[in-house]
Amino acid sequence: MAAIDFHALGQVIWVSLVAGVGVSVLFSLVIFGADKAGDARREGQEGQALAYGALAAVAMVVFSVAVVLGVIVMLRKG
Repeated sequence: MAAIDFHALGQVIWVSLVAGVGVSVLFSLVIFGADKAGDARREGQEGQALAYGALAAVAMVVFSVAVVLGVIVMLRKG
């Protein structure tokens, strides 16, 4: 019977929860920012549209980096 490393198991659980929630929140910010930017642009509020567009762009970059890092980590383990 194999020994179970509960510390490593706990670490896997909390890291996966943080990563899953974090990536979901980042993509939600992409959608939110893009939607609000479109609304602001239609209403003629260019400054607000720019701010929401920047939020969407930054969130998309961070989301993309997180996905690429996740894939790199998965490919290196094994």
